[in-house]
Amino acid sequence: MKKVLIILHPGCEEIEAVTPIDLLRRAGIEVTSASTESTLQITGGRGIVLTADQMLAECMPQIFDMLVIPGGPGVDALRIRPEILEWVRVFHRTGKALAAICAAPLLLLDAGVLEHHTVTSFPGNAERELLEKAISYSVDRIHVDGNLITARGAGVSEEFSLALIEFLKGREAAEQIRQRIVAR
Repeated sequence: MKKVLIILHPGCEEIEAVTPIDLLRRAGIEVTSASTESTLQITGGRGIVLTADQMLAECMPQIFDMLVIPGGPGVDALRIRPEILEWVRVFHRTGKALAAICAAPLLLLDAGVLEHHTVTSFPGNAERELLEKAISYSVDRIHVDGNLITARGAGVSEEFSLALIEFLKGREAAEQIRQRIVAR
């Protein structure tokens, strides 16, 4: 069974966290949501309180196949936390999948894992910063480049989640979930 770790952080975009958790679990993928803080309760960017499955510090990266990072206004605080950047580097070094949506691709930038990769992100400050750093950039809603899956923002959370399922379990599994939830 594939295993995915989703980071929950203060100020995360709730739909970008909950949608992948929901759809990946529907697809039979084991999902662990992990808090970046000292409590399992995380307040997202819209004031919704999310409860993580466990603390990030208790997780072991080697047991997961993919790391998913939701965006939102809380990404800036994550960017200065060396332990979060190291999680990204560990997944990248070991060839495991990294998925980031909205402003979260900036963590991939800060961790130094974007060389020779093309990404997309939230149009605005995140896009501007990636372009200023001469990162290869796509305006696609979802962009898959090797083991990196990136997406534009909250409005593509469903598509992003289905792309993660396709990456981990194949097109047929993603299509089954798409049909079950009556997605386009």
